[in-house]
Amino acid sequence: GCDVLDILRNLNAFVSQHYYNINTQMFIERSSNNKFLRTTNIRHVANSIRTHGIGIMNTAVNFTYQYLRQKFYMFSQFLFDEHIKSRLMKDIKYFKEN
Repeated sequence: GCDVLDILRNLNAFVSQHYYNINTQMFIERSSNNKFLRTTNIRHVANSIRTHGIGIMNTAVNFTYQYLRQKFYMFSQFLFDEHIKSRLMKDIKYFKEN
């Protein structure tokens, strides 16, 4: 299975190539040239913790936090773009009126 360290090393690729299934609590590869899709679930995470030690969790949380912080910053900059902001203001006005 996937190792947490491998995922962290290529977090951007992992995020773009997998989706999360909340019902089965696993990440599933979006598409692949292989016969089977790769999955990552809690067992893989537990095996990584056993292999690398509990210290990997602090690294994983910090790394993921930095990644999300960067993405939310980019998203907030996108929302402040004049074209986007203008469209959002029109939508707000429409919903308030109707």
